Amino acid sequence: MRANGSIDDVIDIEIALDRPELRLQVPAKEESLPVVRQALRSLADTVDARREALEDAELALTEACSNVVEHAYPGADGEIEVSLLSREAEVLARVRDSGCGMAAREPDRLAGRGYGMAMIEAIARSIEVRVEDGTEIAMTFDVGAHGAAMNGVVTGEQPCERILRRLVAVVAAQADMPVDRMMEALHVAELLARHGLPRLVGDRVRIRIARDGDAFALRLGPLEEQGAAATVRDSEVPVVGSLLERLSDGVRVEHEPADGLDCEYLELRIEPRRRS
Repeated sequence: MRANGSIDDVIDIEIALDRPELRLQVPAKEESLPVVRQALRSLADTVDARREALEDAELALTEACSNVVEHAYPGADGEIEVSLLSREAEVLARVRDSGCGMAAREPDRLAGRGYGMAMIEAIARSIEVRVEDGTEIAMTFDVGAHGAAMNGVVTGEQPCERILRRLVAVVAAQADMPVDRMMEALHVAELLARHGLPRLVGDRVRIRIARDGDAFALRLGPLEEQGAAATVRDSEVPVVGSLLERLSDGVRVEHEPADGLDCEYLELRIEPRRRS
């Protein structure tokens, strides 16, 4: 994160291990929209998603988030909160801001007459708008065949690894990292999830991607005591040593309470060119 601690640099992700659900808190700016789309795409993988229906859902979700970017925080920084839950053949999505409220900024949209809201209403099976200390739009999308069962890998660690890789790919691409370094960043994300998630405390993983110019820090937890060191150690290979240390430009451990326990968070820094 930059010295000023600007929220423009931070993406927070919370992923449930026991059901296909995730929550995002991202800066209210255009660069966050691909992150939100990739999150939706990852959750839609847990149902028998039809490509056309998924693309429509992405369009509606992007419009809801774009409305926040354009209107919620005039002349100020702000955040978009997105929650996604897939069940059977549908995805439930909520987009919330803490801005000036839709009634104040877009009265026609609140009445359903604006183009953006009309498009969302045409795509979503249901939509509900709440205006209180900001605006929340709740949408339900049919993305799969009715009655389709979730596939065999909808909970646990593997979906988290997939989601993390996709979001890191977006951030690395936006930082314009060289292709070889981007591939290394994806490998770091994969190793962090593979070796860190088994040491998770509780049933939710919290991930933070803090952007700093063309570099970023990747943080995962909460981990059990000594879990961070074990995660780094388990990425060791003969001769080379720990791949997490080898491929990262900085490794540090932070401590925060979770569920009444002093838990660890492992943070890895990725720069455009790996230090020799």
